[in-house]
Amino acid sequence: MKVRTLLLPLVAASVSGCALFGFGDSPEDSIDSAVTSTDQAVEQFLAGRDLDTVEGAWEHDENSFEVVISRNEFDVAEGYDYVGIITRSDQPMWQAGDVKLMLRETGDDGVFEGVWMTRNKSRRQMTFVVEHDNLIQASFVSRDGNTYFVRIRRMNQRFTAAR
Repeated sequence: MKVRTLLLPLVAASVSGCALFGFGDSPEDSIDSAVTSTDQAVEQFLAGRDLDTVEGAWEHDENSFEVVISRNEFDVAEGYDYVGIITRSDQPMWQAGDVKLMLRETGDDGVFEGVWMTRNKSRRQMTFVVEHDNLIQASFVSRDGNTYFVRIRRMNQRFTAAR
């Protein structure tokens, strides 16, 4: 009897709100802003200030989405220094304004600890490395044991990173 009593709330919680366990949509996974394009997001979040090396407009290696990485001055991703905000996506679960990645400085130049949100919005902890100021790479081992690589490339933009 007691086993059923304990299992029922767990089953109900997992069915009704996957965000409780870090999966699926959650209010914290999107910024409170009307992002309409990469150019508009660059103007809104990056214009008029010196940028850190990781900040800027980036595109996925497979060109399935674009993100603008900005210093985290939003009410999302508490404890992270930067957020990557979707500005364009071919992936049905992703909308402009959704947070795709969260980065925390490590003290090593160009190396960040963070979270990558996969296509189905599950979270993957990773170490991200900025290479030559124009490529961010990371990898993770999935539940099926396969290793997946994440690569995003800097898009052409008129803003430059601070040195």
